[in-house]
Amino acid sequence: MDIPSPTPPGPATTRERLLQAAATVFLAHGFSAASMDMVRQEAGVSNGSLYHHFPTKAQLADALYAHTLRDFHAALLPPVTGRAGAHAEKGVKGLIRAYIQWVLQNPQSARLLHALSRSGDLSNGADGPDEAEREAVNADTFGALKVWIAQRVEAGEMRAMPFHVWMALVFSPALSLTQRWVSQPQPAVAPKVRAALEHGAWMAVAA
Repeated sequence: MDIPSPTPPGPATTRERLLQAAATVFLAHGFSAASMDMVRQEAGVSNGSLYHHFPTKAQLADALYAHTLRDFHAALLPPVTGRAGAHAEKGVKGLIRAYIQWVLQNPQSARLLHALSRSGDLSNGADGPDEAEREAVNADTFGALKVWIAQRVEAGEMRAMPFHVWMALVFSPALSLTQRWVSQPQPAVAPKVRAALEHGAWMAVAA
């Protein structure tokens, strides 16, 4: 019996090519110094195609930020949504493990999220990712996390606290080290460091 070969991915759409080009240009030049024409040339498209999809640089940055953030969230959530009722300790440590793994596998994307979220790189915030856009991208992920946290708090495994405090306690240490990791030629995180971050995140919210 012949097994059909997997269908190869189709060519990138114009929108996808523009997002890929924008990521390259923004990382190379910084958001403020990058121009729409740089992106157009990198993507190899016409002015008409560029401005049809993204009339302004701010809208292009919004779309790129959202696109990258969705990929990040898709990698982050499985430790708490893959199995119903995942124990709090396993879930929290799994979140940190998934975060570090995504950063190491996608250092350019991690750098991009950091760069696009800093108002200083976004023309003093005037042309940066819109807060409503960011909230829309975060809504599903934060909603799933809140449900899981509430379940673990009710089970007596974690302390009750505001969601923004929980997020800061769990993720801030790893976030503060991300720029150091992605600045390395070959990003790596020592096993002892991974274990320490996982343990620290869990102890910060454990009941």
